[in-house]
Amino acid sequence: MTATENGQAIDKDLPVWLDSVTLNKAITQQIGDFKKITKITTENEAKQGENYSSLIVRIKAEAELEDGTVKPVGFFLKTHHVNEMMSSILERLRLFPKEEELYHKILPKFVQLYADAGKTVQFAPKAFTFDRDNGMEYVLLEDLQTKQFKNANRLEGLDMDHMKEVLKKLAEFHAASACYVEHYGTFGDDFNVGIYSAKNKDLLKEFNNSEAFLGQLKKWKNCQQYYDKLMNSDEYLVDRLLEDQRVDNRQFNVLNHGDLWTNNIMFQYDAYGKIKQTLFVDFQVSKYGSPANDLYYLILSSAKKEIKTSQFDYMVRFYYDNLVENLKLLQYHRPIPKLTAIHAALLKNGLAAYMVVSKVLPIVMLGKSNDAKLENYIFDESKLKADMYGNHKYSQAMMELLPWLDNRGLLDWK
Repeated sequence: MTATENGQAIDKDLPVWLDSVTLNKAITQQIGDFKKITKITTENEAKQGENYSSLIVRIKAEAELEDGTVKPVGFFLKTHHVNEMMSSILERLRLFPKEEELYHKILPKFVQLYADAGKTVQFAPKAFTFDRDNGMEYVLLEDLQTKQFKNANRLEGLDMDHMKEVLKKLAEFHAASACYVEHYGTFGDDFNVGIYSAKNKDLLKEFNNSEAFLGQLKKWKNCQQYYDKLMNSDEYLVDRLLEDQRVDNRQFNVLNHGDLWTNNIMFQYDAYGKIKQTLFVDFQVSKYGSPANDLYYLILSSAKKEIKTSQFDYMVRFYYDNLVENLKLLQYHRPIPKLTAIHAALLKNGLAAYMVVSKVLPIVMLGKSNDAKLENYIFDESKLKADMYGNHKYSQAMMELLPWLDNRGLLDWK
């Protein structure tokens, strides 16, 4: 698959090894037998103004069938950035081996658990491999856009109809993960510990530096009490984060998606605009632990502002009812958690809520910009962070969120 063969200009941001990989097996798995590949084009998605931690390449192919007709096929490739510093961070955090294991080994077992119970489910796009092992870390997926899947508008947020569909899917995912442990044993260290390792402490401190956020918080009207509570939080935030992310086997645990926001949720609609199917993508930071992590992440990052806090408890209840239904369907043998246990976990994990509103939400609410790339956020953060935390819409959202968090005791995690 070479850019020059297909009349494309060579993109210096794409890895050179991409020219040598072939897709025959993956195309056969998608469409069946074919005669030959007649065309391949690649498009660097990172140039579309979104924030990606990995290099995202959309691959479009055309395959000639035995009868002479031509059929289009699409793939979505995730791999390391050409940027060596960004690539080294991804390698250090083992994000690709983890996501590859999840797509190729863990999710198929989740699906099989439901199939054995008589229910057909799909959690994510289908995963493929190149014809030969090139020694590179990557994830190759079906391009869901070819099936008319799309993201909702992240700047507007998800309405209740969308939230319910996502919460249903999340409950299915969490229930399968809990039953997976019963059938196959615990997840490995990539999921039990993941990025939350003491060896990554310096990196976590760099990622989670709160200076820009606290600088704006100090300026916001009627927020002095929150600033006073959080002003020294960088001194202990990462230590507390490492402590909170240790798996407590006395509690109900699930495999959290870990990065469940609007851009990682794909919706397929019918002709009337009703949601037909919901799928998740981007499992690089999946983590075994309390379901409170995913619940806070999803609701506080992605629900519409009109329902984010006013309907928070209702959405937790909706998730819980679906979780119990699926645990019973899959014949979960351990005690099924009570709703009060889920709420207790939410109260215990207040730091997770703070992390979402102070680190994730400002990125979610940031307008699209070609300068707004994650590598800038890590290595040249001044302009991007000024845009993130100086965003008027974000500050307005926080005027509602901070009192809600504080009244629930979710800022008392020192």
